[in-house]
Amino acid sequence: MLSNFIAWLFATFAIAPLQAEIEQYAAAANLPVEIVQQSRTCLSSQIPLLVQRASQDSYWTVTTIVGVATGWSDPAELLDKSNPACAAVIGLIENKAASAT
Repeated sequence: MLSNFIAWLFATFAIAPLQAEIEQYAAAANLPVEIVQQSRTCLSSQIPLLVQRASQDSYWTVTTIVGVATGWSDPAELLDKSNPACAAVIGLIENKAASAT
């Protein structure tokens, strides 16, 4: 029961902002269909792993939720840089952040 609640909190305050950031960037940049598909593939492979970790490591979950919700952590940091589908998306998000500063 508690793990379900933690997973819900994690999904609401960490995964949802991550998905929103990717979708917002994709829409604003008029990204090619391939990149959008890669982002969906990345998320579909990463979300179950993140939820599993969230249900097993409450300290990591709480610090991640607080970090993402307050803006101290970038939601893109949750993605696996070694995953080929995620690497492209992470690169685009990092380029967006670099150009914004």
